[in-house]
Amino acid sequence: MTDNMNPGNRESAGGLRDLAGAYALNALSSDEKVDYERHLDVSEQARSEAAELAETAAILGRAAAPVQPSAALKFDLMALLASTPQLPPRAVPADAPSSDAAPSATAAPVAPQTPAVPQTPVVPQTPADRAQGAETPSPASPPSALESTVARRWFQRPAGILLSVAAAAALFFGGLAIGQGLTAPTQFEQQQAAGLAEINAAPDAQRATARATDGQKVTLVWSGELGRSALLADSLPTLPKDQAYQLWYIDAAGAVSAGTFTSSGDGTVWRVLDGTMKAGDAVGVTVEPAGGSKQPTSTPIVAIQS
Repeated sequence: MTDNMNPGNRESAGGLRDLAGAYALNALSSDEKVDYERHLDVSEQARSEAAELAETAAILGRAAAPVQPSAALKFDLMALLASTPQLPPRAVPADAPSSDAAPSATAAPVAPQTPAVPQTPVVPQTPADRAQGAETPSPASPPSALESTVARRWFQRPAGILLSVAAAAALFFGGLAIGQGLTAPTQFEQQQAAGLAEINAAPDAQRATARATDGQKVTLVWSGELGRSALLADSLPTLPKDQAYQLWYIDAAGAVSAGTFTSSGDGTVWRVLDGTMKAGDAVGVTVEPAGGSKQPTSTPIVAIQS
């Protein structure tokens, strides 16, 4: 860890907050983990942040496809094992308990076991279970002042002609997986995962949470320095094939499309928004015809102010 992580600095709230990312990745030393978990016990904000970072770490981990070791790699590994000197077998201590078998003056050599080559990567557990606070879902609430303002602004403008925009991809998480409902190219998945990681790692990264009209939790994470944002939503309903969720950047001039996505109805879907986020922009989601619309044609299901 850096000098900022020494015990003296960890005592301050700011120093402890710096440990959040490493805690989500299980990368803290024993002492740092004890200090940070003591901080979690007394800080609701820290628990929320730790849960979000752990969720992000899980998303990024699942975004990488498992890699099957090649036959050449296995051959090279076995050849290396065969040519590497082995330690001699350990002798059985003289005072070792005797067995029913006939005793032997010396222990029989034990043939070295060939290690099995794992077929799938081992994913370390994250502290999400501990960090995730027990949140009681709240019933859907009436539209907020922001949502009402957004709706009025949108529907005072002409709907415009439907534009066939490329459906960039549907979000991700099979419970967490990019491309729920659509097949997204691997390059897109990698770009989305890298974008989300970059936003979360930004020093000015911020988060805001709201509820969709049906009560689902929706989180916006953004960085003003990067001018980028991402939206994460829990258990959004599956839409008919001729519809999609569409993201919008909203300011005083109106709404600008920021991409489309779909949802399987389970788990969390997320999407890094297209375009550039400006200071003070709100982010909204509407249900639109598949392929997207030039302007919103339905009431927003959620709007979050940055």
